[in-house]
Amino acid sequence: MKTTHDIDTLIRSLDAAKLSAAPDSNRSQKDLEQILSSYPTDPAPTDPKTSTPRPSRRWRTPALGAVALAATAGFLVVPALSGGDPAFATWTAAPGELIGTERDSAVSDCIRSSQGVGSGMYAKDLEAAEVAIAEKRGAWTTVVIAGSNGFEATCTTDSTAPWFKKGSIGSVGNSENGQPLPPRGVRATQLGTGVISNNPLSMASGQVGTDVAAIAYTSVSGEQIEATVSKGQFAFWFPGTELTNSSDQAVPIEVTYNDNTTTTQYLGL
Repeated sequence: MKTTHDIDTLIRSLDAAKLSAAPDSNRSQKDLEQILSSYPTDPAPTDPKTSTPRPSRRWRTPALGAVALAATAGFLVVPALSGGDPAFATWTAAPGELIGTERDSAVSDCIRSSQGVGSGMYAKDLEAAEVAIAEKRGAWTTVVIAGSNGFEATCTTDSTAPWFKKGSIGSVGNSENGQPLPPRGVRATQLGTGVISNNPLSMASGQVGTDVAAIAYTSVSGEQIEATVSKGQFAFWFPGTELTNSSDQAVPIEVTYNDNTTTTQYLGL
């Protein structure tokens, strides 16, 4: 676990704003206070609405920058300092499949960044898990690694940024929900917004039943965003803060089943 001093030092050395001869210490302190105030102290807090333990999720590394949490998962944010894909310019509503060396690199990076959490507490889970999702939306790659007992590790990264300036967002942990999903069920384990390289994004991911073939979300602007559905998992994300209040307001999604029928379901936590 990183100390407060370590986080403060890291923030001061990797300020997401333009570098200058005199870093803004007030900004660093404000970010640090926000990180510490949002860090989960109880691995399974109780949701007063349902009296059901919420899944335990952890940051892979200390968060750097603004974080707006509305999820079972603690979002990781490591701002890209420069380069790469500014303001998600290449993002696409329909995902593509990661293949070849690009896929291998994204998966390796996700596993490596997840292994250090909690002094390696998820090392065995990662070793036993398999890659469920490996997608790309323009320059951005998303990997979901899933295992038994609700274990998941997710990583979304700008693949075009230099390795030493990459920004990434994601989570790792166990959902601790032992109830199996019905064939047409959908369960969100990560739902909310985060900020990377000073740009906000909304993300949803989780588990699906065996009869779920596709999922789509229609944004407030009318754009249809396709999720990747694979090996019992789903994931989609898009630029903006639209899912900021997802913990209080159910998120409607269109679910298509294997028999080509569709219905509206609602994601919530």
